[in-house]
Amino acid sequence: MIFYNPGMEYGFEKLGKEIVVSRFKDLDDPYALAGEAAHKIAVAAVTSTRAQQDPRLTISAVCRGVASGMVLLGKDLPKTAVALLSQMAVVAQETNLDPAECMTWAMEGLAPVAKIAPNGGADAVKYAIDEHFMGAGQVFEQLVLTAGA
Repeated sequence: MIFYNPGMEYGFEKLGKEIVVSRFKDLDDPYALAGEAAHKIAVAAVTSTRAQQDPRLTISAVCRGVASGMVLLGKDLPKTAVALLSQMAVVAQETNLDPAECMTWAMEGLAPVAKIAPNGGADAVKYAIDEHFMGAGQVFEQLVLTAGA
C-alpha cells in the first residue's frame, strides 16, 4: 500500500519499476503490456491522489518508473517510450486531463531515463517519438536537455 506523507511524493515511480521488473522479465515483447501497465497505474494514481498531488508529478513518476524497469531488464527504450505515449490520450480521457499535457508529463518522466540509458538512448527515443507523434520529438529533446539524471 502507498501512504501519503505531506511534502513527499507518492511512490508511483517505484511501483511502476517493480511491476515491470517482476512481471515482464521473461517476455520477448513486453512493450504493449508496459504501456497498459502505465495506463492502469496512472489512472488509478491520478484518480486517488489528485487532491494531494499534482497529476503532473504522478504521470511523470509512473512513466519514469516503467521506463526504468524496462531499461533494467534490457528492453528497447524507444519501443517502451512509444508504448507509454500511446496510452496518454486514454489516460487523459479517463482522468479528465489535457491529452497534450499528459504526453508532455510522460516525456518528462522518460527524459531522465533516456538521458542515462546505454546506446544513445535519448537520441533513439527522440527519433522513435518523432516517428509516431509528429513534432513531439522536439519537445522530448528539450526535456532531455533540462532533465536531471
